[in-house]
Amino acid sequence: MSVTLNERCRNMILGALVADAATMGLHWIYDQERIREVAPESPEFTKPDAAHYSGVPAYFAHEARTAGDFSQYGEQAALMLSTLAGSEGVFDPITFAEHFRSHFGYGGAYVGYIDHATRDTLDNFRRFEDAVHAACDEVLSQSDTKLIKAIANKAVPVLVRSGGEALTDALGDAIRQATKEPEVLTQTDALQAALKAIPKPTGAHDLQMPATAKLPALIAVLAQKGITSGSQFDATVASAVRVTSDHATADTYSRICAHMIAAALLHGNVDEAIAAARAVAPAEADTLLEQALEMRGQDANSATQHFGMACDLPFGVPSAVQNIATSSSYTEAVRRNIYAGGDNCGRAIIVGAVMGAVYGIGGEAGIPEAWISRLTEHESVMLGISELFSA
Repeated sequence: MSVTLNERCRNMILGALVADAATMGLHWIYDQERIREVAPESPEFTKPDAAHYSGVPAYFAHEARTAGDFSQYGEQAALMLSTLAGSEGVFDPITFAEHFRSHFGYGGAYVGYIDHATRDTLDNFRRFEDAVHAACDEVLSQSDTKLIKAIANKAVPVLVRSGGEALTDALGDAIRQATKEPEVLTQTDALQAALKAIPKPTGAHDLQMPATAKLPALIAVLAQKGITSGSQFDATVASAVRVTSDHATADTYSRICAHMIAAALLHGNVDEAIAAARAVAPAEADTLLEQALEMRGQDANSATQHFGMACDLPFGVPSAVQNIATSSSYTEAVRRNIYAGGDNCGRAIIVGAVMGAVYGIGGEAGIPEAWISRLTEHESVMLGISELFSA
């Protein structure tokens, strides 16, 4: 039976999200034997329990989560899905950044572990806001404190969204919206100059797996538009990654993963997906991917120990590729990834996306329907997918 691109897109997104939720309860245990002791046969959707992490190299990050919830990686993947669904599939990195800060920041809906990339991204924006307020305070030092704050608050979104000649006009409008006082308006030019000198906020200088968490839904909407390679594809992926991970290594490995996922959507074949990843990998990264393929005869535990169990992309991506290349079903790949330990949630997004696109839902090799139903956010996920990828 032929499978439409829309079906593969749906299956790919579900594959990524289900894999993350299935893995979350055993995330960041660096002792593979302990994971096997805790869950000897079916490790998926294990309830987070501090006792599982006791006495071995591990970090218990998900005390606030329960079985079926996403890790912070899955939360980011689901956020990209909902952001795109709310914009009819049109991606804007500034809008995604705003949603990211709203969701993960102070007072946001997310309650759970904040990883390095997320924390530094939020902190970078807070420092940017502080710099805007400081510039307004310095130029308008004789003005009322409340007025200075009002002007700064008007200026922040303008500085984020505007650039070039348009920024000057937009800042002028923002200042005039905040006040009509002549003594303030006479300082408009000086204030504009001070504000325009402030660098725009950036993502974290981080090379870890969170960079790839936002990819599945983004690549699906690009594929739906016929954009699966080329400069526009690469530029869009890079703009999304840099929202949280402004690092050359994050760019490199996210591009590798993006091309692998796109090829899985187009061809429904693991070998072609991996070949697409290698086609865009620079020499150093491709050497690691070649090593991963040479380890086809080994289990995922050994491969993950070889490349590194921690969160860095040069560790996680080759390990994910070795797992994808050697697993014959979605369930096998997800379980192998869980048992491999360490940053298994970081790898789960990539493993689940590719295997979901290739093997679909149900049957002997696809995503188990019972696993899909266990997602805490099942209703919102299915709604977002249906809005973007109707049959």
